[in-house]
Amino acid sequence: MTPLALGKTALISSYLFLCIACGGSTKVSDKDEFFIPATKGTVTDNAFDPERLLQVSIQLPAADYDVLKEEGRTLDQALSACPSQDFEYTDFVAKVNIDGQTLENVAIRKKGYLGSLSRFRPSLKLNFDTHEEGRTFKTLKRMTLNNNRQDPSFARQCLAYDLFSKAGIIAPRCNLAQVYVNGEDLGVYSHIESIKKPFLERTFINKSGNLYEAQVADLGTHLKDKFELKTNKTLNDRSDLAAFSSVLDETDDNFIDELKKYVDLDEFITYWAVESMIGNWDSATGNANNFYMYKNPDDNLFHFIPWGTDAAFTGENIFKPKSGPLYQNFSLAARLYAIDESRDLYHSKLLDLLSSYWVEADLIASIDKISNLTQAQASASNHLKEFIKGNSENSSQHTTLTTAINNQAADQIKYLLKDEVLDCTTPATQMTLTASFSSGSSTDFGTFQFTGRDGTPQIANINYATVGPDGVDSLVYLHNTSTLPNTHDLTAVGVTLKPGTIELDKVYSLQIMLEDPQYTPGKYSLHGITTNVMLFEVLSKEGDVGHPILDTIAVGHSGTIALEETGDGSATSKIKGSINATMTIIPKVE
Repeated sequence: MTPLALGKTALISSYLFLCIACGGSTKVSDKDEFFIPATKGTVTDNAFDPERLLQVSIQLPAADYDVLKEEGRTLDQALSACPSQDFEYTDFVAKVNIDGQTLENVAIRKKGYLGSLSRFRPSLKLNFDTHEEGRTFKTLKRMTLNNNRQDPSFARQCLAYDLFSKAGIIAPRCNLAQVYVNGEDLGVYSHIESIKKPFLERTFINKSGNLYEAQVADLGTHLKDKFELKTNKTLNDRSDLAAFSSVLDETDDNFIDELKKYVDLDEFITYWAVESMIGNWDSATGNANNFYMYKNPDDNLFHFIPWGTDAAFTGENIFKPKSGPLYQNFSLAARLYAIDESRDLYHSKLLDLLSSYWVEADLIASIDKISNLTQAQASASNHLKEFIKGNSENSSQHTTLTTAINNQAADQIKYLLKDEVLDCTTPATQMTLTASFSSGSSTDFGTFQFTGRDGTPQIANINYATVGPDGVDSLVYLHNTSTLPNTHDLTAVGVTLKPGTIELDKVYSLQIMLEDPQYTPGKYSLHGITTNVMLFEVLSKEGDVGHPILDTIAVGHSGTIALEETGDGSATSKIKGSINATMTIIPKVE
């Protein structure tokens, strides 16, 4: 076993991580009294003051906080084609102090879909008027506190929303906050303006229209049903969305004229161009994800609103390789890019935005300002800067985009969601996975047992993978510092043999993920993506052996990961553990 990602197995590991981070929590006080931090900087009436860190202290019963931290969709639910849109977090009651102002009876709940879920640094929503109608904090009824799990630089979200706004796109306001819960310093959070009726009233004036949220959703006969209606739920008239989706049935000759009946074409192209400019792969055009659409009754048009920008300034979608940098993984973007007129408009708009707003020196200065404010780790801030200005291995974002424009994105691949009926009534197929693993001085040991898609029991042997001329390190350890908290990730490679022979049949990879505070002897229940397991079949690809194709077989639903010994992967340290989990089988993608 090795602590570094080397050889075939390491390359498998590098393909599996969802943006993983640094940091942790610090105990400020173990006392029961309400902890009120000292204010930092000059407090103003602006709840989104970018010049300072808001100081947010929250107190709620320990038992309630324990329940709050554990809540969240399971990994298989979040990755399902039919995610549970009726999933609701539990509301609790808390006492809150923000910059010296105390508010009693504040509603609090966890937030997050999958990527930001954490037991140790939960994202939070505060509602000030739930229990005291009409109450606000500096005009705000709510506070959305994102935990920056995927952004240890603390800069991506606010920088992204600022660039959207400068380009003329309506976007939420953003600044940063130091958050404490029950005296524990959880670190720096991004404070994002909630996309609710007060936001609609501030930005569109008219707040009476339909607001839709997209989590892996697109337009289409059936795909439109994946949008969640957030306003006018009682009326539940989604006919406007159905009409908008029908534009996809138009021929290219009529498409643009018909599309203009539903969106301001220049505005949508600008929105699309900003997503490409900031390299936000987990976005509307990059991933059919993380955005809102608002049908404004005043102009009768749909307007796109960015959300969840913590993947900005990263560029590559690891789940959809070669799908950037000119993102087209959304039906409208794909259709527009295929038409000469609108493709030229998109290229022209992107070049104009690069010239007007993508000023490297200004962006670097903004990152340095945030770093000084938050004391972000230098490695995280430098990673962000390298995306902007490039390094010895990669071009600057400006060069990457202009090169792609010049070659018309000839080498890009589009990934569009299938517009097919979603059968959410059939229960998911599940299986039991058991595993044991341990590292030795020269050989790794263990097995994982499961049932394949065809119902055949499989036993993958870890130590088989370490022998022979093509043997690989079969238990790879990686301490990943690209998320908050850091994670410890183990990749176990096991092989099966053809019946009655010693000839290799199939190669499987078992990915095990644990947050920093859990990487110690003990038993831990599965939670989100941060404490979970994923099972893959490793497929070969001629001419690309170092970058294997991974076929996802199953992802964790429930169960436990037990650790007996927790080393760092070096020859003198040992890692030993076991898994007993219920897994949801993922249908094979043809």
